[in-house]
Amino acid sequence: MKRKILLLFGIPFFIFLSGCFEKPSEPVLPTWDVDLTVPILDKTFTLKELIEKDTTYFKVGAGNQIYYSTSENLDATKIGDNLKISDISTSASTELGNFEIKNPGTISASIKAYDIFPSLSSNLPPGDYIIPSNAPGQTVTTNFTAFDNFQWVTFDGGVIKVTVNNGLPVPLQFPNGLAIYNSNDLTTPILTLFENATINANSELTATADLAGKTLLANLSLKVTVLSPGSEGQQVYLDVNQMFVNVSASLENLSIASAEARIPQQTEPVVISDSFVLEPNEPQPDLINEVLFKSGSMEIKITNNIDLGLNGSITLYNFVNRSNNNPLQISLDIGRKNSAFINLDLKDYKLVGNLTNKVDYKVEVRTEDTGDEFRTINKNDGLSAEINLKDIVIESISGKAKPREISFEEQKIDLTGLKDYREKFRGSLKFDDIQVEINLFKTAQFTFDLNLKIKGVNTKTGKVDSIEIPSDQRRFEGSSHRIVLNKNNSNIVDFINSFASEELPEYLIVSGNVFLNPNYELGKVSSSDSVYGSVSVSFPASIGISNAVFEDTAEVRELSEDTKKEIDKTNYGELFVEVENGLGVEVKFRAKILGAVMDSLLSIPKSDDFTISPAPVGSDGFSTGTTKYINVIELNRDEIQKFKDMKFVRSFIYQLPQQIAVRLLSLERQIQ
Repeated sequence: MKRKILLLFGIPFFIFLSGCFEKPSEPVLPTWDVDLTVPILDKTFTLKELIEKDTTYFKVGAGNQIYYSTSENLDATKIGDNLKISDISTSASTELGNFEIKNPGTISASIKAYDIFPSLSSNLPPGDYIIPSNAPGQTVTTNFTAFDNFQWVTFDGGVIKVTVNNGLPVPLQFPNGLAIYNSNDLTTPILTLFENATINANSELTATADLAGKTLLANLSLKVTVLSPGSEGQQVYLDVNQMFVNVSASLENLSIASAEARIPQQTEPVVISDSFVLEPNEPQPDLINEVLFKSGSMEIKITNNIDLGLNGSITLYNFVNRSNNNPLQISLDIGRKNSAFINLDLKDYKLVGNLTNKVDYKVEVRTEDTGDEFRTINKNDGLSAEINLKDIVIESISGKAKPREISFEEQKIDLTGLKDYREKFRGSLKFDDIQVEINLFKTAQFTFDLNLKIKGVNTKTGKVDSIEIPSDQRRFEGSSHRIVLNKNNSNIVDFINSFASEELPEYLIVSGNVFLNPNYELGKVSSSDSVYGSVSVSFPASIGISNAVFEDTAEVRELSEDTKKEIDKTNYGELFVEVENGLGVEVKFRAKILGAVMDSLLSIPKSDDFTISPAPVGSDGFSTGTTKYINVIELNRDEIQKFKDMKFVRSFIYQLPQQIAVRLLSLERQIQ
C-alpha cells in the first residue's frame, strides 16, 4: 500500500508532501499505503509585499497609490549674525577761527617841548615866551608804553585808533605823518597816520588805521617829524615840564589771526556739526527706523590742536540709550594740545531714524581762560573728531533692510529607507515620477529669495550630482512657502534615475543661500528669526525594475512530532508546487527550504527555475485574471527527511519586465 505525501507550494503557497511505502521483496514487518497531506506554507504576495516589508517609508496616497516617502525636519536656518553693517570710519574738523584776546589796553607816548624846539632849554622856568619856528622841522623818535595782554598779535581785521593831543601853546604840523614801528625794527613802519596834518595849540586830533594783515608787538615806537611856525612873535605861556605832546593808541574791532597773548574764554564755542552715513557705497543701504545692536563698538577720538583746554560734549543724536531713550551724549574735558578717547559697547544703544542711514552728531566745546598766562594761538588751530564703528552685528532692524545673502543651513535627508528596493529587488531601477516637497516657514517679515539646490550623494559609487530649485518657486513672501519638484516642473526624475542605474542616493542635501529682502521693502527682521520646515521625498506611481529579483523569506510552522514520525516512515514522495500568477508579466520562480540557521536543505525546483506565464491584461493595463502553474517533483527518502528540520521557505520571483505590478497603483490588486 502506498502512502502519498502532497506538498502544494504556490502563491498562495500550499505545500504538501506525497509519498508511498512499497512492499519489500523479502519478509518484513507489514506495510501499507496511506495519503498523508502535510501543509508546509500558504502565502499570498500582494503588490505591497513585493515593494516592502518594513512599512515605515511606504505610504498610500490618493487612489490607493503606493509610494515611498520619507520626511525630515529641517534644522532652522537662523538669521543669526548675518545682519551686519560694514565698518565705518568718519572724521570731521573745525578751526578755532578768529579769536579774542584779553583787552590789550591803551598805550601812550609823550613828546616834550624842548624835543620839538631844541632852542628851548629843558630848565626853562614856566612863563610867557615867544616860541620861535622850528623850521624845517624836528624829527622825534620815542617808545610807547607796552600793551598789557599780548606779546604779539597778527590781525585779520580791526583798527588802531591813535590820538595826538597837542598840549603846547603853538600849532604843530606832521608833514610826513606819524609812523608807528615795532620796537625791534625801526626801519620799516607798520603804518603811518596824520600825514600833512596840522594840530592846533591845545587841541587834539584822532586818526585810525586798518590792521588787517599787520603784526604788532606789545612794544611799539613812533617816529614823527614835527614842524611848527612857533608863536609868530606873540608871547605865550609855556611850561616845558608840564606841557607835552601826548600820543595814545588803542586797538578796536579786532579780528585776530594769531597771537601770543592772554586768552579769555571765547564768547562762541568751538563746534563740529556733521553727519555720516552707514555704508555709503551701498546702492540699497539699510534705511533705519530702529536698529538694536547685538554687538559692536564705537570708538571716538577728539583731538584738540589748540593750546587751550576745552570743555564740552559730543552728542550723537541718532544713537539712543536703550535704558532711558536719551540721545547719546558724552562729556568732554580735553587738555591743551591733547586728545580724548571714548570706547562704547553698541549693545547698550539703539539707532533710530526715519528711514534714514544718516547719523547726525555735534561736538561743542568752550575754551578755557588762560588767566595771566600767555599762550600762542593761531586761528587755524582746531578740533577734530574721528568716529569708528567696528564689528557691528544687528540684533534687529526695522525699516528697509538692505538685501543680504544668508547661508542656508545645509540639510541632510536620509534615504536609507530606499534599502527596501535593494533588499527586495536586484536589478536596474527606473522611476517615472518622483516628488520632492520642501515646506518652509519663516518668522521674519521680509521676503526671501531661496537660491537652493538639492544634491544627491552615494558614497559607495562616489556619485554626486545636484539639481537647482526652479526659479519660479524661489520667492518666499508669506509666512509659509511650499516648493515642489516633480516631473512637471523639473528634471528631478532624470536626476534620481541617473543614480538608480547603479545605486540609489544614500541621502539628499538641501543647500544654498537665502537672499533677504530682495524687493527692498519695509519690514522687520531680527537675529533670532529663522527659516525652518521639512523636506518630503516621495517615489510614487510607476517604478520600472529591469531584470529584477524579488526575494522573500517566510517562517513556516514547525511540524508536529506525530508528523515527523510519519515522515520517518516515508521512503518515497512527491512534492507538488502550485503557483498562480496574477501579474500581467511572465515571471520565474524558485524556492529554498531552509533550516534554523538559514542553511539550505532543499531547492525547489532542483535545477531549472519554474517559468509562469503572464496573467491576462485588460485595456487599462491591469491584469484581469491569473495563470496557474503546477509542477510535481519526486523526492527520495533523504530529501523528505529534511522537511523535519524545515524552519523557513525563501521564495524568489525574478526576471520581471519593465513594469512590475503594472504601475503599483492598487493595494487591492494581488498576485493570486
